[in-house]
Amino acid sequence: MNRRSTIRALTSGAAAAALAPAGARAADHPDAELIAACDRYVALHAAYNAAFKEPGLTIEREEQIDLRIAPVQIEMEQLLESITHMQASTTAGVAAIARVASADSDAGDRDPTNRELYITDRILAVLMRDAGRLA
Repeated sequence: MNRRSTIRALTSGAAAAALAPAGARAADHPDAELIAACDRYVALHAAYNAAFKEPGLTIEREEQIDLRIAPVQIEMEQLLESITHMQASTTAGVAAIARVASADSDAGDRDPTNRELYITDRILAVLMRDAGRLA
């Protein structure tokens, strides 16, 4: 991954945050800390995934990327730990959590028509899809 793609991946989360309702980004919003943590997680997740999108990626190169991206993974784990201990007070907070779930799920897990998923997983797929669409 080059510097340009890293910057693009990190700014995609910032762009998503900029599109959120201004009230949801305000420091005095009840879920401001939760939304900020979720937005940061989504941006880091995009950067993490982008780091491994190299044509002809070898095991040796993947190991190099693993070492370089380790701080990002550590921050993601810390954010996830924080997010799981916070409780959303607003629909904006719930939508932020759904964006994290959507970012961290496989494409097949986001398809509510996939009959191989459990019923609750299909409903979660609907929630993730709609939260992403409405964000």
